[in-house]
Amino acid sequence: MATAYRLFGLETSPFSIKVRSYLRYKKLPFDWVQKGFGADEEFRSLAKSEALPMLVSPNGGVAHDSTLILSKIEATRSAPSATPTDPACQAIAVLLEEYADEWLNKAMFHYRWSDAKSAKAAATRQVDQIFAGFDVANRADIEKSVAKSMSGRLKTVGLSKKNGAIIEASFERFLTLLNAHLEHHLFLFGGHPSLADFALAGQLIQMLMDQRSGEMIREKAPFVTAWCEFMEDPRSGAPTEDLSTVMETLLPLIRDEVVPTFVAWSMANDNSIQKKRKTLAADILGEEFKQSVQLHSSAAFADVIEAFAQTPSSEALDAFLEAAGLADLLPTGLRVPEPTPAPQEDAAEEDGDIETKSEETSDEETKPKRRSRPRRKPRKPKSDGNTSSDAPRSDGE
Repeated sequence: MATAYRLFGLETSPFSIKVRSYLRYKKLPFDWVQKGFGADEEFRSLAKSEALPMLVSPNGGVAHDSTLILSKIEATRSAPSATPTDPACQAIAVLLEEYADEWLNKAMFHYRWSDAKSAKAAATRQVDQIFAGFDVANRADIEKSVAKSMSGRLKTVGLSKKNGAIIEASFERFLTLLNAHLEHHLFLFGGHPSLADFALAGQLIQMLMDQRSGEMIREKAPFVTAWCEFMEDPRSGAPTEDLSTVMETLLPLIRDEVVPTFVAWSMANDNSIQKKRKTLAADILGEEFKQSVQLHSSAAFADVIEAFAQTPSSEALDAFLEAAGLADLLPTGLRVPEPTPAPQEDAAEEDGDIETKSEETSDEETKPKRRSRPRRKPRKPKSDGNTSSDAPRSDGE
């Protein structure tokens, strides 16, 4: 039996980098397997879907969804922790993780594939990885095909010309606010990273690769730039802090960016799904953002609602939610928390296994508990843009 995890991914896949950074942080032995031409046969023999990343556990279990992977391991491997000690911060971390996976991912995809010059550069990087070590006779044609295919997914991700302008304004605002927060805090919630740190960094590390977004990050957000470099292989520092300690700079990030973009978009998506509409029209700070409804995104936002419902009310959290405009949208203390056994540092491998039954039955799987909350609802893995999957979230490659 293997003694290490095997992580199949690409350097240009944000969700692959999210998982790789987390495994490094947890000090779990793993082999990084580039999903290229040379590993294609092994990948297909194990895969439950075409999506990246794919993590194969030492027991042979296979999982593709980065959120499921991190949540499962975090529930069974306590040290070093990636869970804030303050329950209020735990809930906010869920919100920020989903913001990264669902909304910030749009910015990553937009800057990478929305113009010809960026698409050409990104396609060259992708082909470099996929065919590393192999001679390709018709390389130029392959690069053109990749660029055309990925650019063709822009509409599916919700990135029209008008929506692209909204996304760019959102990203610039996010970058400024995150930089202001990281100027005073090593990580989002203090002395060690949370699952939200890994999710946000996975997207931003990709954006540093692309010319337009990379130049913007380096010029306007030096603390974000340094944090991304550190998040490639992070180490735990001091303990995490209470909400009251991080609130001063975290509140503007949530109130001025996350709520009027991701939350507004998610609410519009849910409303359209309930009314059985095929498209959503979200008001993003006075601008209409239209795209097809996203069923998997509704499941993701349900995780956010449930996280706050499972979090006991507190003076600090109530004040935070009221100031952020979330008091009515994300009410707290609606569920009685289920008791959760304390994670064991040396958990048995079978307890930490990540196996999914099959692509067809994986939707019946349940996410493991975050501390003081019940199992998160399952959802299909995030899609790698280089696959035939119809899931709208994309690794961009």
